[in-house]
Amino acid sequence: MSETSVAADTPLRAVEESAGATFTEVAGRSVPRHFGNSLAEYRAVREAVGVADRSDRGRIRLWGKDPAKMVHGLVTNDLLNAPPGQGVYAAMLTPKGRMLAELRAFRRERPDGAEVLLDLPREALEGTREHLRKFVPPMFARWKDVSEETGALGVYGPRSRELLGRVLGGEAPEMAEDAFVETAWGDVPLLVAGTRCTGEPGYDLFAPAEVLPGLWEALLREGAELGARPVGRAALETLRIEAGVPRYGADLTEETIPTEAYESTAMMPRAISFTKGCYTGQEVIVRIAHRGHVNRHLRGLLLGDAPAPAPGTPLVNPETGREVGRITSTAASPRMEETVALGYVRREIGPGGVVRVASAEGTEARVVELPFRREG
Repeated sequence: MSETSVAADTPLRAVEESAGATFTEVAGRSVPRHFGNSLAEYRAVREAVGVADRSDRGRIRLWGKDPAKMVHGLVTNDLLNAPPGQGVYAAMLTPKGRMLAELRAFRRERPDGAEVLLDLPREALEGTREHLRKFVPPMFARWKDVSEETGALGVYGPRSRELLGRVLGGEAPEMAEDAFVETAWGDVPLLVAGTRCTGEPGYDLFAPAEVLPGLWEALLREGAELGARPVGRAALETLRIEAGVPRYGADLTEETIPTEAYESTAMMPRAISFTKGCYTGQEVIVRIAHRGHVNRHLRGLLLGDAPAPAPGTPLVNPETGREVGRITSTAASPRMEETVALGYVRREIGPGGVVRVASAEGTEARVVELPFRREG
């Protein structure tokens, strides 16, 4: 953004301000950073339930003659063979196998025909729109960025299912990751998708933007006796990092080949199909699979009580003084009781190895598998 540009407000700005929100900016959109106590928000998700404004994400709707086939040919996962009610998580790639986006695709049957709804980070919207302009013929599918007319709320934590049932007026389904159902809040249609983005059970609720304030207030009102709290981006990022979930705009960029992130985070089965047939960027992914390895992996890093290094900080082999990776995300972890980070590390330095931050004399960082787990 330029110095004179202003982040667009979330539709929930007024109710969030009344709840004490402090805001930050994500890809041109103002989102809550915290509601006065990030640690309490973190604990709500770990122990009870948190309600989050997901204005950091956008949505693209595709419809027409064959929208599912068009999306299927542009992503790494098998949308066409997903069973009814099961969305797919996937990467969208350049022809050279670099990531343009990570996304969830929900294949829906609507009264006026088939539709696919894409849910993706706002940081990936511009590249995805340009990709669709190039590769989706209007005779087979039309598309529209509906990020401003729709919105999403997250309900995350061990009591999320109980809260959702109270608000929707019945027993909420126990849903696998990326599964979805079409339901309603009163007379308002909702798409509810299962998620593990925080490492805890949870749901994302997609609804028209104009009803979000009322839905937000209903979730917090019905969840009061369950320990529900509004949760900002700071707590969500800490939870995501502890869970070892890479995010586009931080750990996933146009410099990333998806297997670099997905092999070491156990996300390959969720993100990439090796049986679906052709898609843009497939040749690179198949060639890597046949070669047997990538040169670097996304790893966890334990940094003790050191200050959190900035994303992009180099990682150095202390024995050779050579750069062997870089930091991508950092957090002060309540679970690990120390500073933790995600970062790419060359494959010869695996879990149990040690690197230094910024220089051969810098802070020591121990390389670990993801997600982060306390020992003992």
